[in-house]
Amino acid sequence: MAGLDLSPQLLRAVRTRLLADPALRPLVGDRVREAVSAREEWPFLRVDPPEVGPYEAQGWRGCACRLTVHAFLRGARGLGPVQELLAAVSAALDEADLTLARGELLWLSHERSLVLPEPLGPGSWHGVARFGAVAAEAF
Repeated sequence: MAGLDLSPQLLRAVRTRLLADPALRPLVGDRVREAVSAREEWPFLRVDPPEVGPYEAQGWRGCACRLTVHAFLRGARGLGPVQELLAAVSAALDEADLTLARGELLWLSHERSLVLPEPLGPGSWHGVARFGAVAAEAF
């Protein structure tokens, strides 16, 4: 039996959670995007489309996903602010119990994060948080 791609539902639920998270709201406001323009107001988060593979287990059919959330921040001389932003993203999503429009989220876990200097000059940072997830339907 082939897998079932539930990643669009997962992406919607993740973006909704990030927008509603009380720790992230003061840091990025409503700037949680799937696509950004060159004129985007900083700081902001960008959620990439998930990498998707089939998932099957006894009684379940769905997808295993790798999700990436990017955090962009300017005006910080040190790593502290971007690390704080990544920690808030991780806290919002790690082991989150998200409701999907179709299927169920079986698990969502933070795998790793890293920080890179942005080439826009001193004080510009790009944080990357990666998550693994499984979304499936019972059959």
